Amino acid sequence: MRLQDVHFEELLSRVGSAEPTISGSSASLIAARIGVAMVRMAFAVSGKHSIDNDMAIEKLDSISVRLVDADERDREAALTLITALRDGTDETVHNRALTDATREPLAAAHLLVELLEHCDEAEPGIRKSVASDFFGGVELISGAFAGVMMAVETNLQHETADDLGNRTRQNRRELYRRHDVAVAALRCRPLALGLRRS
Repeated sequence: MRLQDVHFEELLSRVGSAEPTISGSSASLIAARIGVAMVRMAFAVSGKHSIDNDMAIEKLDSISVRLVDADERDREAALTLITALRDGTDETVHNRALTDATREPLAAAHLLVELLEHCDEAEPGIRKSVASDFFGGVELISGAFAGVMMAVETNLQHETADDLGNRTRQNRRELYRRHDVAVAALRCRPLALGLRRS
């Protein structure tokens, strides 16, 4: 069952329970997709007023399609890890599940950073009337990045994850750097500053 086919109330119940079937990273990616929809709407509304945002929307949609797939892979990997931990599988199976449950959210985090960088690049095409929608969507995407990376860091605290932590250290460091640069640039945009003053 694909997450996008699940009713919203059911999604909430799958996350908000003592035995969730949707992991924290997958829940964060759902929030990111809501943020993407807000950003897309801001581009589309701005485009109705003689601002050519077609290319910005096309690129946003392209990244969004990849994010849907990343969301599904992340969910499958997280559920496999949960099952391995619950069933006490052998170390090889457990380590493979831990690796996949770390690799998939990292891959999704790359897409979230790519989205933020695209938003920064295309922000001049946003009208003041939809700035709150645009920057609200950006903040959801940024918050989703934080949630996804927290899931990664949690996995890396596992006693068997030393090698995995070493192998992903540079990748994670670069992701955090790119995220921080993009978000700082977006928050300094005149439209964003204007929203904070009002």
